[in-house]
Amino acid sequence: MVECGGLENRCPALRDRGFESPPFRNNYHTNMKKYILFFLFLICALSKAQNVNENWVSVSIENDKSLYINVTSLSEFRDNEIYVWSLEEDNTPFTMEGVNGDIYKVKTYYHINKDLFRYGILQIIYYDKNNNVLKFYDYNRNTKNLNFIYNYPIIINTDVYKILAKCLEYIKTDKSKN
Repeated sequence: MVECGGLENRCPALRDRGFESPPFRNNYHTNMKKYILFFLFLICALSKAQNVNENWVSVSIENDKSLYINVTSLSEFRDNEIYVWSLEEDNTPFTMEGVNGDIYKVKTYYHINKDLFRYGILQIIYYDKNNNVLKFYDYNRNTKNLNFIYNYPIIINTDVYKILAKCLEYIKTDKSKN
């Protein structure tokens, strides 16, 4: 006992915690609660941000195919450029090289220039009959060259022509409400 070889030196009453800063040990549970609350808030905010209301308006219904546009973003129309999502629903499925499965729906994001009477495709999404994504293509490009932005001419009586006509019709009626 005189040489400090007693039992209390071998088995201390409090177990040794090793190197650990006291503030962290004391605030561990408080900090963990803050992190959990922060991540829950972040997840809720992101889910609300992605839950944009869609307003699909019929463009045409022909044979086994229905064509719609989402007019939600058309209220923000500026100048001669129109960005619009279209939805094509097919009763008879079709197949395409590079897409595995039968395609029942196609969503296409168009960038249309009404003055040039040309358009480009920014995104295409192919769906099966259960609304599962079969394939997604992103054609968004950073360029100022109009030939690359608007790759295709708008041809009369095509789907894009009908989409542009419905967009302009909706923009006129939406502006007249204001």
